[in-house]
Amino acid sequence: MSHPLISVAMCTYNGARYVREQLESIARQTAAPDEVVICDDASTDETTQIVNTFVAHSTFRVRLVRNTGTLGCTGNFERAIRLCRGDIIVLADQDDIWKPEKVAQIAETFASNPGAGYVFSDADIVNEQGEHLGISLWQTLDFEAPYFIACRQLEVLLKRNLVTGAAMAFRSSLCSVLLPIPAAWSRDYWIALLGSIFGYGVPISERLLWYRRHFGQQLGCGHDTFAAKVRTSLAAEPDYYAKAARIAELRQRAEACAWRVSCLPEHLRLLKEKQLHLSRRALIRSAHGGDRIARLVNEASSGRYQRFSFSWGSVIRDLTAVVSSR
Repeated sequence: MSHPLISVAMCTYNGARYVREQLESIARQTAAPDEVVICDDASTDETTQIVNTFVAHSTFRVRLVRNTGTLGCTGNFERAIRLCRGDIIVLADQDDIWKPEKVAQIAETFASNPGAGYVFSDADIVNEQGEHLGISLWQTLDFEAPYFIACRQLEVLLKRNLVTGAAMAFRSSLCSVLLPIPAAWSRDYWIALLGSIFGYGVPISERLLWYRRHFGQQLGCGHDTFAAKVRTSLAAEPDYYAKAARIAELRQRAEACAWRVSCLPEHLRLLKEKQLHLSRRALIRSAHGGDRIARLVNEASSGRYQRFSFSWGSVIRDLTAVVSSR
């Protein structure tokens, strides 16, 4: 049995400060990837010069593609993914540092789980200087691997994203349902959801990279207290119509692909229920007078707050919004 070809899809944009360290960590892998595809989103700093220097000395195939104009994070990653030729595609950010066993552990996990569509690992969080902050990526997400079982993971993910793109890899066979990635979606959440709709994901408990947290990131992570998370949640006014529209987009893609890729009917039903729940929460906030309370009571009694939001915490949040707007 031949080993699967492994591609790394990496995106860069004005990453001169960190990209060399990331590339060197990929070069130090105990099991080298078969190719690295780097898409640069029209950087204006020295990023591409650093990458070209790495290409000239690399012992494995590295391809640099420069965009003539900026595509944005999602568009740039989609282009990199499309250019990969491997059986397994490992996503890479420009500013992290891979531990030497990352590629080998990913390959081993896929080999041990032939039905898995994607895998994702934990990571150590470091600051701009690469100093460990004493916490892991999964700890910031309150994620526990034993609870992420195949039969329930889609429902878990429909509450919130628990998969970080920088720690993720997936089978290229999934590309037929993943691409194109809608602009309104983050690549990691889109891949994780569709990967769990048409299969399942496997968490890797080892911390396979140093995940750099700094102010220049498009997406970061922190370790706020519960009180801080509540304050942030209450301060942000959610657009449930937009959230419902995104789930409708996901549902449309899943239903369009279900005829050619095996999919459990229960998964499609979950998407329908999630979309309905978000639509109902939007109506609760946009209704007038006593209709708001009636709609809130009806939705609370449906059980969807428990399945698709944060149970009574979300009920209280919507109730607070209703009362404060009266």
